[in-house]
Amino acid sequence: MRLALNYELRLSADMKFTSLTDLSLERIKIPPGDLHLLARLVSTESCPRLQKLRMVHVCLQVFHHEEMWLQETTDVLPDAVEDDANVRSLELRTPGLQALHILSCNPEVMLCVSVPRLEELALPFEIGYTRCVKVDGDLTHVRSLKICLWSYYPRVVLSRAKAVNDASKRHIKLCTSVTCLDVTLCGRKISKDDQQVEILKSMIPHLPCVTSLTVNVSPPVGRRDFGASVATLLTRFRNLRCLSKHLPFYLMGLKQDECHHPDHWISNEISMSHLQEVEFTGLTGTDCELWLMKAMLTSAKKLHKVDISFHPDFCQNKGKIDAFEHMLHGEGMWTSHRDTLKLIVFR
Repeated sequence: MRLALNYELRLSADMKFTSLTDLSLERIKIPPGDLHLLARLVSTESCPRLQKLRMVHVCLQVFHHEEMWLQETTDVLPDAVEDDANVRSLELRTPGLQALHILSCNPEVMLCVSVPRLEELALPFEIGYTRCVKVDGDLTHVRSLKICLWSYYPRVVLSRAKAVNDASKRHIKLCTSVTCLDVTLCGRKISKDDQQVEILKSMIPHLPCVTSLTVNVSPPVGRRDFGASVATLLTRFRNLRCLSKHLPFYLMGLKQDECHHPDHWISNEISMSHLQEVEFTGLTGTDCELWLMKAMLTSAKKLHKVDISFHPDFCQNKGKIDAFEHMLHGEGMWTSHRDTLKLIVFR
């Protein structure tokens, strides 16, 4: 059942859905005094067969003394609490929980999670929300982890950026069996005098179990700034099979194809010998992007698929796309598909 109301939802104490297995609450407000009714709604008493709970932009309006408790002892709720859960206290004790996604929440919230069977954890907070989440246990069953990391510390958000990195570092240590890692990179290097320090290498241990890495470059990161951060991040992995990198933004009116800094990808610490598949989205044909492709082709001899998408506002000349294609063809790959903004090649 999916409820997407854009309105306040009044709950009843006698609600019962004996056959409901999937519940999605989206864009609703729970009025003050009703938190206990929401907790009851997702309990085994009201929904004995509930297996999946999703909360998206749910505003839980609270009195100062009010708390919400979700405590389950049965194997339910394999997917819970996503996006803007605005409560004073929310406790999840769900042994059967398999996937937990929290995309944003009120900094005043304290969410305590005890989920020994969790397999998928997403906590990609860019700023300010890390103190509201506490995950108990070693999370040894987690295979997929999504986090945010600041590669530089801007002075204006120094303490909050450090808090995000501390939380992400803690989750990496707890999730010892992660094979799929999704990282959102934040932090723009504005000037030499801005007291920003690249910290990824000292913060993240080597992660030999990770075989799939996704890197999302946050919009505040400059087009020329991502190279050093991504290159540093890649030194932490030795067994990558799949690599995805996403650049979701484009700054119009700026000449961004030429990069006046060293090639970040020539470091001997970066190992791509096991890499098989690559996906890049949002490219614009900068020197950094071409250097990365060249570095991969030099070391990734097992690479058999490259999927490249250029940004819709891509305004560089056609020769940049040709440069990618010619480089790939030179390594024995062939084009499966090409159009204005898309290039797929195989070996």
